[in-house]
Amino acid sequence: MPQQRMDDGFGQSAAQLQEPVAPSPRDLTYDEKKAAEAAFRGEPFNPAWSVAAATVYEGIVSAMCRMQVAALTELDAVPVAEACVTR
Repeated sequence: MPQQRMDDGFGQSAAQLQEPVAPSPRDLTYDEKKAAEAAFRGEPFNPAWSVAAATVYEGIVSAMCRMQVAALTELDAVPVAEACVTR
């Protein structure tokens, strides 16, 4: 039996109109775990780690910085200060 296609009138099927699906969760790699541990401990980033590990490290450090700023200023929404972003 042929599969019916639901069309929106503009040539797009219902499947194409759905919101993009977030990637499924995965386990962190060894260096991503090390980067996360270092970020939580306040240790420096190891440049030998991967780009993905740098993303993990940067995300944790940035979030922790925003939380500290929010706690000090008692604001609900604090924009990311450049001082929070490590390079």
